[in-house]
Amino acid sequence: KGNSSLFNHSDGGISIMSELRTNRIVPRDGLPSGSSGGIVQVRSTTKTDTFDTTSTSFTDVTGLSVSITPTRADSKILVTYHVNANMEDSTYVGALRLMRDSTPIFVGDASGSRTQASNYVKNLSGSSTETHDYSGQHLDSPSTTSSVTYKLQGVTLDSGRQLNVNKSYSDSNAASQARTASSITVMEISG
Repeated sequence: KGNSSLFNHSDGGISIMSELRTNRIVPRDGLPSGSSGGIVQVRSTTKTDTFDTTSTSFTDVTGLSVSITPTRADSKILVTYHVNANMEDSTYVGALRLMRDSTPIFVGDASGSRTQASNYVKNLSGSSTETHDYSGQHLDSPSTTSSVTYKLQGVTLDSGRQLNVNKSYSDSNAASQARTASSITVMEISG
């Protein structure tokens, strides 16, 4: 809503520190129809440990969630994520999906028995040592000033098979194997 400045006088010099506080950023001439304004706040989580699941129901990827409290109900939230994941080999498949609290977002349309997901997880070479970066970006409209949590869920689409995050399926103790990191970042964009 305004700015404040602090002047420090020391050793004949002047040090100026200023801070601009706002809950809405828009261009001087307003926003074009259908667009959003500037970044108000950013939240991010990085997951460096591992996760795996054999569940055939979507399960939260532990440690891969981030909460944000929008300052305005008309704000949008830009969500960006990167997940390093894999399945056992090329025979089996899994999926990831982005959630806002308990609501799936950034997923495909319903169609018969097909799984609605944000990313389809499949090993391309068939090797149990490979991992891939699955990413996505979505501009969400939560329409609230209450805290919302964005998170990733994973599922195996083949019963008894394992979806892995931040590690290969074989995960042997060798330099040829890698442990990786995943992240999710949210930015409030003023409406």
